[in-house]
Amino acid sequence: MEDSLREALESDDALGDAAVVVLDRAESGDGTIAWVDVSDAVPAEQWGRLLEREVVVATEGGFVVDDPDAVRAAVGDRDPAEATVDGDTAAGDESDGWSTADKLAGVAALSLMASYQVPMARDAVGSTAHLLFGPVEAVLPFGATVALLAVATTVVSTTLRRRLTDGNPQERLKARMDTVSERLDAARERGDDDAVERLQSRQQELMLEQLGALKQMLRPMVYAMLVTIPVFLWITWLTANPAAAITPAAQVLPLAGRVVWTARLVGPIQVWTAWYIACSVLSGLAGKRVAKRVDPVVADYRSAF
Repeated sequence: MEDSLREALESDDALGDAAVVVLDRAESGDGTIAWVDVSDAVPAEQWGRLLEREVVVATEGGFVVDDPDAVRAAVGDRDPAEATVDGDTAAGDESDGWSTADKLAGVAALSLMASYQVPMARDAVGSTAHLLFGPVEAVLPFGATVALLAVATTVVSTTLRRRLTDGNPQERLKARMDTVSERLDAARERGDDDAVERLQSRQQELMLEQLGALKQMLRPMVYAMLVTIPVFLWITWLTANPAAAITPAAQVLPLAGRVVWTARLVGPIQVWTAWYIACSVLSGLAGKRVAKRVDPVVADYRSAF
């Protein structure tokens, strides 16, 4: 390894940490490495720098670390689990778990869910939410109010999911799992017991990462529940409260005729519940279509500046 490259790995923390992660992932498998194996921990910029400086080189079997011993000597005793790249931990940190605020939000969401079964708590939440939603319901027909709230809660849920999750970690982990599985099959076919042992260990690590990613994906759902549950409780309270039940009792709609919103369709599902779900699903599909068209435009705009 050239002295300039050794000096770069020793002095540039980001490049050195990227090299540590790449070397560790390569040695935990069959010696080859691909971008998909490290994309969760190494930014594309650092991966490109490793290729440019020929720390990682392409071979017929895939990318490999050109001189593992020299890289190990240059990076010293850095721990891959503690290596940071551009300020982010390479193998999970406190951000991978739930913060205190997340846990408090989870407890609050569970408490709101439990209030469905406690009439006194349900009435308390419903009457409190009525202070906010009551003026809207007084102006709009009941069906329009339910539709508006369904769309609003869907927008909130979608926004939280996009803000609190980094893309789709499950898809990235699945791609890495597929790669490891392919390498494991190849190692078994050629009878490489050492590689099989390393790859099986890597599979177990990825399974644990998938559990962590699933837990991370539940975070936006918890915060969304803090909005959707009070809305649902308020509509339930409105349909059951004797003083307000006359409003959602029935309504005449075009084509459908007279609709009794509190009539039961299947089991406990009432007409207004089905209407709410339908509006949520339709608004969610529309939101995804809009996002697909807007995201490339936003990305181009950001890249221009």
